[in-house]
Amino acid sequence: MKKALVIYNPAAGAKKLIDGRKIIEDTLKKEGYVYDFHQTSKSDKDPFKKYLGKKYNRIIVAGGDGTVAEVTSFIIHNKIKVPLIILPRGSANLLAVSLKIPLNLRRALLNGLRKEGKFLDAMKINKKYYGMIATGCGYDTLLMKQTTRKLKRKIGVLAYFWTILKTIFVYRGKPYSLYIDGKRERVVAKTIMAFNIAPLSNLNITAQLIGCKILPDDGLLNILAFNPRPIRDFLKFKKAMTIYGGREISIKARKESNFQIDGTVFKGKSISIKVMPKAIRIVY
Repeated sequence: MKKALVIYNPAAGAKKLIDGRKIIEDTLKKEGYVYDFHQTSKSDKDPFKKYLGKKYNRIIVAGGDGTVAEVTSFIIHNKIKVPLIILPRGSANLLAVSLKIPLNLRRALLNGLRKEGKFLDAMKINKKYYGMIATGCGYDTLLMKQTTRKLKRKIGVLAYFWTILKTIFVYRGKPYSLYIDGKRERVVAKTIMAFNIAPLSNLNITAQLIGCKILPDDGLLNILAFNPRPIRDFLKFKKAMTIYGGREISIKARKESNFQIDGTVFKGKSISIKVMPKAIRIVY
């Protein structure tokens, strides 16, 4: 009999009108799965360790970006090759949107149970953190800090746009030292980020807009330094953006004290990033 591990965050996102747990349990039973069910809580310390060594056909995470990041980090760190199903339940759902995973809970679960998944790259950051989407510093870190959980629960992803409107035009570019596979570059930017994947980045129109395709399985990181000055630069991304590519990246800031990984903010003036080819198997 097939078996799944379900990791469920009941507090993720805005208040839900549907019973997510019931949908998951009913769907698994209909598809012939037995399961272990883990409901997350703030008091959890190393919550998934007890599941190491158990055999599963699927790992399922239902939650927002923070819960998904915690589970993907656990899988990558422990070199688990079991396919991961992401059930987006948060306000932004960045990884799910980037991989075009259905936002409907039942559809996302059925899709995940019936497909085999693909191996994707990941990032190892400062030798102890893991990321799937992007890491960087500058304005993006300010955006994450100033977009409150309360606002996200009220209006979802629109909370980020509201924060951008309030802050982007008064935030000034800062100097950074950028090392790409050993080669040094000096840049001034409002924000500088290393991407493993990004929403809609595989589309030709997006590639034309930013100047490159960002693919999660090419063994390469794309680095974007964005420094628009006049307001009109925001409408001409290519002119305001410098793009690099590499496998080992370091970003050193003179005037920064924080950086972000997939939307979570950490303390530190420098970021070292190394691509991890085919590090995790996700169904999408």
